[in-house]
Amino acid sequence: TLIGTVDLKYDDVSYATVQQKAFLRCGMMPVQPIKELWWFKTGAEEPIYYYDPTSIEAAVMERAKRSSRDNTSLEIYPTQLDDEGEYICRVVVWDNTGNSTKPSIPISREARMMLKVNVPPEKVEITHLTSGRNLSLRCKSEGAKPPADILWTKTSPDGVETELHDLTKVREIEPTGDLCDTAEQIFYHLEENEMIAKISCVVRHHNTNTTIYKNITFVSPAIQNALKVTMQRFADPVLYSSIENQDGQDNVAGLVKISADPGFKVLYNTSVTLKASAPGVFPEPRYLWWVGDQTGIAGRELHITNLEEDKSYFVLAENPLGRVVLQIPVYVTSADYSQWNDSSNDGDARITDASSGLDTGAIIGIVIGVLIVVFFIGFAVWYWTIRDGTQVFSPKKEKPHVVDEETIPFRSTDKPLMRTISTQTLEGRRSRREPSI
Repeated sequence: TLIGTVDLKYDDVSYATVQQKAFLRCGMMPVQPIKELWWFKTGAEEPIYYYDPTSIEAAVMERAKRSSRDNTSLEIYPTQLDDEGEYICRVVVWDNTGNSTKPSIPISREARMMLKVNVPPEKVEITHLTSGRNLSLRCKSEGAKPPADILWTKTSPDGVETELHDLTKVREIEPTGDLCDTAEQIFYHLEENEMIAKISCVVRHHNTNTTIYKNITFVSPAIQNALKVTMQRFADPVLYSSIENQDGQDNVAGLVKISADPGFKVLYNTSVTLKASAPGVFPEPRYLWWVGDQTGIAGRELHITNLEEDKSYFVLAENPLGRVVLQIPVYVTSADYSQWNDSSNDGDARITDASSGLDTGAIIGIVIGVLIVVFFIGFAVWYWTIRDGTQVFSPKKEKPHVVDEETIPFRSTDKPLMRTISTQTLEGRRSRREPSI
C-alpha cells in the first residue's frame, strides 16, 4: 500500500495462538527517519505503544514492543484471547519531497489491521457405552477457537493405524463464550475375533497446528491353556481353564488373576475369601461365581464360610470382547480325622471314617511314628538290662552300700575281711567288751 512517499507494508488480518507471540506487521518502504510511532487498539482509550526517537519509548501495554524485524512493526507476548481486535499503526516521518532547500514537514500515515487469536483444544474426553459387541463412543473437545475437527482411527495389534470411514456419526458444536466445544459420537461393532481393539479419537485444530490423540483400548479377559467347552449355564461354548494351569506370567494381555485369603488350602471349618482381578482388561469385566448347581453370585469377591471339605469353585469373567471361566480348587486340611474331604463329589458334604479318608502321606506318617516309639522302648529296656546285670523283669538286687569300716563293730559271724588295722587293735577292743574276772 503506497501512502504518499511512504510505503507501509501490512497484513489485513494476522493470526496468533494464545500464549504464543503475535506479530503485527507495519513495515515502511523505503525506510525513512521516524518522528513518531503510535499503535492503537480500537476501543482502547489510550495508545498501547508510543515511540519518539528523540525522547521516550513508552509501552502502555507491558506485553507490547517494537519488533526486531524492523522499526515499526509490533510484537505482543504472550498473546491473550482478549488481544483479538482491530489495531491501528500510525507512522510520522519527515518528508521534504527530496528538496533539501525546503524545511522538512512531518507526514502521518496510518494502516488498519485485524488480529485473530486462536485457542487450541484444552481438554479431550472419550466415553463409551456397550451393548454386547456394539460400542457407542463419544469424543468431546473442549475450549477451542475455532471449533476443532474430530476423526476416528483404529490400530491393529501389529501397530497399523487406519481411519474409520464408514461409521454412523453424530456431531455437535456448542459455543461456550468465545470458545467452542465439539463432540462427536460414533457406533462401532466389534468383530468376533477381536481380542484387543484400540480405537482413537483424533482431535485436529488446524489453526494452531495442534493434534491430540485420545485412545480407548478394549481388551478381552484371557486365561492360559484354555479349552473351548460347553457348560449348562451358557448357551454358547466358553473358554475354560483351571488356576492350576496358569503359569503366572504376565506376557498375555488381560490375564484373569485369582487370589485367596488366607490361601487355597485352609483349615477345617474355617472361612476363605476368593478375589478376582483382570489387570489391563477394558471395560472392567463382570464376575459371576458359583459352585456345583448353586445360583451364581455376582461381584469381584466370593466369601466362603465354614468350609468343611475340598470344593471347586468357578468364576466367569466377561466383557464385550469375550468371556472366560476359571476353576478354583480350595483344599481343606484338618487335625480332626473324623471328617475328611472327597473332592470328587462336586462339593457335596460326606462324613467318613478315618481309615477311608486317610491319604498316603498320613499313613506313612503314622507308620514312621509307631516305629520311632518301638525303637525308643527297645532301647530303654536294653539299657537297663546291661546296667543291672539281670534279665528282663527279674527281681532287682539291692545295691551294696559304701560305708566307712571304722564306724561298724566287728561281728564274729561275719566273714573275714581284708583289713588294714592291726591285731592289737582288735584285741584291745575285745578286752574292753569283756568283763574282768
